[in-house]
Amino acid sequence: MPYSVFVSYSTKDIPNVDQLRQFLQFPDVQCFVSEYAVKPGAPLAPTIKTSILACDLFILLWSKNAAASEWVPQEIGIAHASQRTILPFVLEPGLPLPGFIKELRYVAAYQNQQQSLYQLRETVLKNSMTKQNQQSMAALAIGALLILALIAMSKSS
Repeated sequence: MPYSVFVSYSTKDIPNVDQLRQFLQFPDVQCFVSEYAVKPGAPLAPTIKTSILACDLFILLWSKNAAASEWVPQEIGIAHASQRTILPFVLEPGLPLPGFIKELRYVAAYQNQQQSLYQLRETVLKNSMTKQNQQSMAALAIGALLILALIAMSKSS
């Protein structure tokens, strides 16, 4: 199962979204960007909500455009309420984070966007590897339990 990243953004910041998506293109990382993931004519709100609830990491591209967006604050609310890990990626200086997430440590992408993208990629890859290791350990544990159950069943017959 791939590591799932949801990207929250204003459509006015699409060039930044595209750059971020490029940095996160790995076989085991699935990056949800509504602009590309939701087909024309498909209902937007339920698809977005389902994707947020299923994501491993919620990345917020925070800008004046995002602050003015109708959708971004709602997406933040869903992510916060469902206890998703939220990583704010701040595109402009002097722009405070909103409400429930104002205390989060953020990546100051406006200082050095290239370095910030590399830092973000490293975080995502590390988290992805951790998730894969946890899934492998769970599969091994289930396999061991099945073998023990088979052994116990064969001894009882």
